[in-house]
Amino acid sequence: MSSLNRSFWTYKLITDCDADTVAITSFAIPICEIIKKELLTVSEKIDGCGEWTSVPYTLSKSDKIFGDAPEGFQFVIIDTNNRYTKGVSVAYRLELKGNFPVATQPISINTNSIITVFDCNGGFLVPECNPQGKLSINKDAKTIIENNQSIIEYSLEISNIGNATLEDVVLSDILFLPTQLTSGNISTSLEKLNIITNKPGQITINGSLGKLEPGSEIIVTYNVPIIGISNPGSYIINNLATVTSEGTEATATSSTTIDAVQLESNKCCNVLENGVAEYIITIANIGDSPSTQVNIVDTLVIPTGVIVKFLDFSGCTVVFANNEKQVPTNVNMQGPADIKITCDKINIPQNSNSQKIIRFELISSSVYGETLIKNELDEVNPTIPDSQIFLGTGILPSRADLKVTLSIECMNPCNKTS
Repeated sequence: MSSLNRSFWTYKLITDCDADTVAITSFAIPICEIIKKELLTVSEKIDGCGEWTSVPYTLSKSDKIFGDAPEGFQFVIIDTNNRYTKGVSVAYRLELKGNFPVATQPISINTNSIITVFDCNGGFLVPECNPQGKLSINKDAKTIIENNQSIIEYSLEISNIGNATLEDVVLSDILFLPTQLTSGNISTSLEKLNIITNKPGQITINGSLGKLEPGSEIIVTYNVPIIGISNPGSYIINNLATVTSEGTEATATSSTTIDAVQLESNKCCNVLENGVAEYIITIANIGDSPSTQVNIVDTLVIPTGVIVKFLDFSGCTVVFANNEKQVPTNVNMQGPADIKITCDKINIPQNSNSQKIIRFELISSSVYGETLIKNELDEVNPTIPDSQIFLGTGILPSRADLKVTLSIECMNPCNKTS
């Protein structure tokens, strides 16, 4: 999430449908002469609806169509490029990094090489230059998760939006890290910055950035790896960045979040009436673990001499392990058979659990003595692995077998009569 140290300047152009009306070709708005393209975004929205869309523009102090910009200003020139003609209302927004003083200047409109200058009451409100050096800072923070490891990436854009040189710009950035998180070696784009980590729950990055000319910008980046998380939870990392120079100061805040998920799994079975049995897989969140989504892999082995009929797969994909062919329901199936059960996108709410139930009927057994219908939960994996840190699911694989003799008996019954 980035801080919002920006100013917005909005203008609306309206043309009617009269026969004599000519569509707007281009127009020019005066703005502070030191503003560079990296500080300015121009967006357009037609008819007051839809979304703001970024459009191209040019910056010029002198133009062959609009002439010379007023002293201390430059033109931002926007060409309509036939995106619309007439009988339309179009809004334009100038988004500037930093805050600028307000001046009043005319706006010039080009309609098929005819220039009309709108300067009623002195014109329109536009951004003018700060006479002194003035700092502006914008900051962005985001969490990147790869291979179950997280890195917080910070980017700071520090600008001099004033009209005088700032001789010595100093940065101080304080990151507030929850004590459940442990940071690793921090890297910065400027080696001269100091990294201070001797205070629990706090990281300070500071140092001199040197001279900053009018209209210039310096970008500072640093990466903070998180190498340990003691408990599951959703952790917010806030920070406050401050840049100072003689007579000017600017601040920016940002925040990002790391979700750490820890689950537990349970595998049990029940014997119901008329030879029907079920395996129940339960996946639960632990402690403050946030909601998540997982995929699980389970295997079931039907021994030689046993015939079963599957009744319900609880929405899971069930195939024969040797050929990946679909296992049918309500069809007698004779062992031996190795069955692979895959359940994808299981939602596990915070402070709750989800279950998958595999139900079947024992049709017959020709085995002398006893045998086992084996069932094993092998894998529990996050559906979107790069969105959360996964702290595990306890001990896997997890077993729950059914013993088959003249009847069927659960070896790991659930918490009810089996």
